[in-house]
Amino acid sequence: MMTPHAFLALVTSCCVSTGSVTQPIQVGTHRQIFVDDQIIAIKVGVTLTLHQPKKVASNPVLLPDRPWEVGSVAIYGTVLYDEQDKCFKMWYRAIDDTCYACYATSDDGIRWTKPTLNLKPHKGSTENNIVLGGLEPKFYLDGFAVIKEPNDPDPRRRYKMLTYCGNRHFACMVSPDGLRWTGPINDVAAHDTGDVVSMYKDTGLNQYVALLKRRWVLEGKNGKPEKRRARLVSFSDDFTSWSVPDWALIPDEKDPPGAHIYSHVAYMYEGLRLGYISIFNDKTEQVDVQLCHSRDGRRWHRYRQRVPFIPVGPEGSFDAGSLYAGASGLVVRDGKIWIYYCGYNTDHAGRIRGKGPKLNGIGLAHLRLDGFVSADAGPRGGTLLTRQMACSGNVLHVNAEAPQGQIQAEILDATLAPLPGRDIPSSIPFKRDSTDATLRWKPGTAADVAGKPVSIRFHLKNAKLYSFWFADE
Repeated sequence: MMTPHAFLALVTSCCVSTGSVTQPIQVGTHRQIFVDDQIIAIKVGVTLTLHQPKKVASNPVLLPDRPWEVGSVAIYGTVLYDEQDKCFKMWYRAIDDTCYACYATSDDGIRWTKPTLNLKPHKGSTENNIVLGGLEPKFYLDGFAVIKEPNDPDPRRRYKMLTYCGNRHFACMVSPDGLRWTGPINDVAAHDTGDVVSMYKDTGLNQYVALLKRRWVLEGKNGKPEKRRARLVSFSDDFTSWSVPDWALIPDEKDPPGAHIYSHVAYMYEGLRLGYISIFNDKTEQVDVQLCHSRDGRRWHRYRQRVPFIPVGPEGSFDAGSLYAGASGLVVRDGKIWIYYCGYNTDHAGRIRGKGPKLNGIGLAHLRLDGFVSADAGPRGGTLLTRQMACSGNVLHVNAEAPQGQIQAEILDATLAPLPGRDIPSSIPFKRDSTDATLRWKPGTAADVAGKPVSIRFHLKNAKLYSFWFADE
């Protein structure tokens, strides 16, 4: 059994050290999730479970049904919910004679409309929903991402797109409405990259981040070098000048032979950077999606177990053969995270899994809010102790499932002693299923928590804890 002194050493060991002073982890009011071990000191009788999003029954939500989409449609692009216009907006890739960036809208995120925009020609007609491609610059639009910044002082730059433009370069485009694009506004020859690029706005760094691809050389069997696809990041303060790309995710010895990191999309989530990567295996020609995360936006990590986050579908489904990383951007609606992805019933080599014609489309899956990973305990119960942290509120909230069990918590000071009124005897058990519930203690004098170095010891029984956070009442 771990002694109190060992507990204390473990809790304080991963706090931030400033000179000779150890500082608690600053969590503010952000929801704390368990995609990594940043906030976990020790767990006893508790396991961590990765949860896969649930695909909607109406999949695929967007099919290739236009002449300029005969090759395929793919969400090598973006889906966002526009709070100003009160609708979903999608920028997706279509392939015919080249790659096009196309635009669609939806009221509910499931039934999509492809408006006739009359902006770009396709085989002599502008009656299509193409927003980029077909006129100069005729980019090879194999991967792009769009963000909307309604507060940009320049109305011509309210929408921003980063796209692959061929010849191993990426281009930065701007638009007042997300439809009419101008650019490139960057020096496209400044940096070398492969295709399937993406981008997001890092609000923690206050920078734009380009997610790029290049071959990484590693030692293979018998010392023979192998080239594998890997991912890089580049940063910009103004969306025009970009830093020299640096490696962010590379294949390593934990990967099976022939594994490549094919694509990467990301977004901000409660002070973290979360993302999805597509893993391509050149031995099997299979592609699946894994979960990744970053604390600093520079070094990215894959989830503990490198297993599919969104699995391929059964034979006969449009996504039976391969899946590619979800759309860039974060969509949260109705208490769920909406994840769009593209699927094929063929593998990377074009071979059909099962029988029938080739199928392709854009799919949607739902994930519980904060529901990436849960800390679980069974009927025998378990405890999870957090590391020391500094929060910005006095009220403890949880996102948890315990309808057949319970969750209690005690808040501990820097010596791991329970704070007055915040101990287990005073704790009122939580016995529900809620994405936002307040953990409470019996009425009485309770110590303030905000701004003080504290830890939490959660006691779980037949329960799943997805996240916790502090807030003001």
